[in-house]
Amino acid sequence: MSRSNYYKQKKMGLSKKIVLWFFGILVLLALIAVIYLGFKIFSVGGSIHNPLDRNKSSLRDKDVNLNNGDPFTVALFGVDSDAKRTANGGGQRSDTIMVLSINPQKKTTEIVSIPRDTQAEIVGKGTTEKINHAYAYGGPDMAVKSVEKLLNVPIDHYATIDMDGMQDMIDTVGGIDVTSNATFSYDGQQFNEGEKTHMDGQQAMAFIRSRKEEGAGGDFGRQERQQIVIEGLANKLTSVSSIPHFNSIMNHIKDNVKTDLSIGELNKIRSKYNDANDNVNRHQLQGQGGIQDDGLYYFVPSDSSLSEIESSIKDNLGI
Repeated sequence: MSRSNYYKQKKMGLSKKIVLWFFGILVLLALIAVIYLGFKIFSVGGSIHNPLDRNKSSLRDKDVNLNNGDPFTVALFGVDSDAKRTANGGGQRSDTIMVLSINPQKKTTEIVSIPRDTQAEIVGKGTTEKINHAYAYGGPDMAVKSVEKLLNVPIDHYATIDMDGMQDMIDTVGGIDVTSNATFSYDGQQFNEGEKTHMDGQQAMAFIRSRKEEGAGGDFGRQERQQIVIEGLANKLTSVSSIPHFNSIMNHIKDNVKTDLSIGELNKIRSKYNDANDNVNRHQLQGQGGIQDDGLYYFVPSDSSLSEIESSIKDNLGI
């Protein structure tokens, strides 16, 4: 073998070694990434998992099977972070209350907003008060049972998010696109009906907290804006653009979300229930607001509205 051929083969061998070494590093990095991803998801899943004190809703004859894509309901509670109330021993009040009925076969989700001042029986306490007090008294267990009693529909699962955490999450994903349902000003922000706006966390919180300002539409306007923002955040979190922010998103979820759904159940919902997003119908309880016998303001839902909401949820559940 000539000296030139020897060095040529040696050089090719070295090149192959470099390529193999580089490929091995890539595989190792990919493996580390997968391990980290799995650890992060399961770590978050464990920290946010907070089961209800029951096996299933008392209004269900049998368990919901998420493997089969059975329609189900989930109550969403948006709670405050009132440090003063916490220091005095008070619990968190759920100032945002929604019920979602999700059916992948019908490709439909029904969203119902319940005003926080709704007069309702607080199940387990034996009183009739504002429904948002239920969470403060007994956490998600009492809140879920009180919502079930009010609407006469099974609540299969729940999820709670700290509203301050939602602001941080919106900032982490680079903001959300929202179309305003009204024209009003709040906290130095101007919103115009029908105008699509890219909002950061602070703007989004101003958008959903406004209710008494001229044009804001009171509690009903605010409830609709809560639905709009949550839908906008959900769309952003499930988009490709959120992937680079995965680590920060997981940390925010870990710090600000609680649910009775396990990581396995959440994964089943992700894989089997996407079609339910095709048609999203929004509902609000109708009724009258006013000062009641105890001297406090309550929203009192009408029997006809409660009946309509019950029917829409049960029809979507197929029960």
